[in-house]
Amino acid sequence: MDETIVESAIRDYGNTVLRVAASVTGNKADAEDVFSDVFFGLYKHNGSFASPQHMKAWLIRVAINRAKNIKGSFWNKKRGALHDGFAAPEKNGDASDEVLAAMRRLKGAQRAVVYLHYYEGWIFKEIAAVLHMREGSVRSAAARGREALKELLEKEKERVYYVEI
Repeated sequence: MDETIVESAIRDYGNTVLRVAASVTGNKADAEDVFSDVFFGLYKHNGSFASPQHMKAWLIRVAINRAKNIKGSFWNKKRGALHDGFAAPEKNGDASDEVLAAMRRLKGAQRAVVYLHYYEGWIFKEIAAVLHMREGSVRSAAARGREALKELLEKEKERVYYVEI
């Protein structure tokens, strides 16, 4: 693939890829590895994309898959939780660390759907295409994810309340 196309993709979609990778891995170093892998994969990609939206969907899908591979790897499971305090870069500065931390504790599809819909602003149809799910399943995952997120935040609020007294 042409280097100018890759540079343009990094400029246009780089932050999104990094945020998605960070939301899945929860680790800055792993998110940066995913970022590198995704755009190196784009550079090596022999095909073409029908539209910029198709390229964006491809980049996000590759980022999610690579981040899942890293998160589920033997090394990652054995090294334990080496939390470095890294939060996914915020898109517009309106997301709190508390909500992002709770969102990272959601399970697989719920986490991906909630992140892509509420943080990246994707519509359910786009998410369904990228995650290879039916639109109804995406809507259900979003509803279950919202409910689980609400419960996690309420538990955290109760825990903080009891500690402060």
